[in-house]
Amino acid sequence: MVVLGLGTNLGDRLAALRAAYSLLKQLPKTKVLQTSPVYQSDALVTPNAPPDWHKPYLNCAVRCETSLSPFELLKCTKEIEIKLGRKPAADWAPRPIDVDILAWDERILRDEILHIPHEHLASRPFALWPLADVAPSWVSPVDNLAALTACEQVSQWGSRFSGAAPFHTQQIPHRIDTPSIMGILNVSPDSFSEQDKCSSPTLAIDAAVQMAKCGADIIDIGAISTRPSAQAVTEQEEWARLAPVLSQTVQQCTALPLPAKISVDTWHFKTAEKALTAGAHIINDQSGLSNFDVLKLMLSTGCQVVCMHNLGLPANADKIMTSPITVISEVQKWAEAKLELMVQNQIPLSQLILDVGIGFGKSANASLALLQHIEQFKAMGVPLLIGHSRKSFLNLFTNHPAKDRDLESHLIALQIMQHVDYFRVHDVDGLARSFKVAANFA
Repeated sequence: MVVLGLGTNLGDRLAALRAAYSLLKQLPKTKVLQTSPVYQSDALVTPNAPPDWHKPYLNCAVRCETSLSPFELLKCTKEIEIKLGRKPAADWAPRPIDVDILAWDERILRDEILHIPHEHLASRPFALWPLADVAPSWVSPVDNLAALTACEQVSQWGSRFSGAAPFHTQQIPHRIDTPSIMGILNVSPDSFSEQDKCSSPTLAIDAAVQMAKCGADIIDIGAISTRPSAQAVTEQEEWARLAPVLSQTVQQCTALPLPAKISVDTWHFKTAEKALTAGAHIINDQSGLSNFDVLKLMLSTGCQVVCMHNLGLPANADKIMTSPITVISEVQKWAEAKLELMVQNQIPLSQLILDVGIGFGKSANASLALLQHIEQFKAMGVPLLIGHSRKSFLNLFTNHPAKDRDLESHLIALQIMQHVDYFRVHDVDGLARSFKVAANFA
């Protein structure tokens, strides 16, 4: 049993941890078994360190099995650091990624370049807490103290969530081994989910910030309802709803200690163009790249675009796919055509996120079939987003109104999470907490 510690305090820190985690899973003769929650802490620096060194860290631990030797594993971890942008720098300087060997069964190794167990574990909650999360029964061969017992003995640290521990270490809602969460922020007056109506720009902005703090990597702002029988909205009307919310949401969510990206949910090209100019990072294209101008926008800006399958917008209750078998093959053909469109226009596939369009032109059983066979779409090799939250297909399981369907939405997410990269949901806090618990039973 080996426990590795991952840390970063430069750039997109969550992305760096996720990239390191992905590379660890590709190491030869090594199997990743479990990953801890993520902790944020102050930087550990020398007394006279430059002011720009005081950047907060994100840390987590990964438990592995490996038949590599300690020095072979060390070589692999250093290669990961270099691949992710780590360059020679002064001790304690900010770094894009750290991959350290924290513990290795009962092994003690004291070498010029490698110390096992890692020194100072007992005084650093940002290392000891993650280690105890993934290996609570590990006993330090140095002092014969179990990791969990060591955590319990330093009771003055307090809760993992309070920030009262040394270096203000505290656990955050995000994880690196579960799908990213996209929080839904509807600013249209006719949203299908009553709970999501924001009666003023101030309330909408506050809701966005709260979702980001609860674990949303992305906030998806929409100003047009796509439910059946929804009223058509012009670009001008849509932008009038978005404008009072968008720029302030971008400003506040990207200024958070753990920034959230902003997506705009639209099928109007002009709205997408204005949104990117206003600071949005992602376009959630409800039209499914049916407008060639969106491809031009991807080429000129390098933005990511969510491409959603549908049979027309707003949804038409009389135009639906009903066969569970047919819907899978038809949506696969549609997705393959979109991938080919990207290749033909020389747009990197990394800019595309596929959304199979749960509920958009599909019966309840057809939507359920897509979810039950979602691994077939993940195999296409591009990120996959699922937007099933509170949708009408959940009538198969409950007669609760839309705003009360978060339980069913979260349970479905837990069942298919290993095949999905992003979940677009209303209840960010509930899904983030569900992921944390589920990760301990994987």
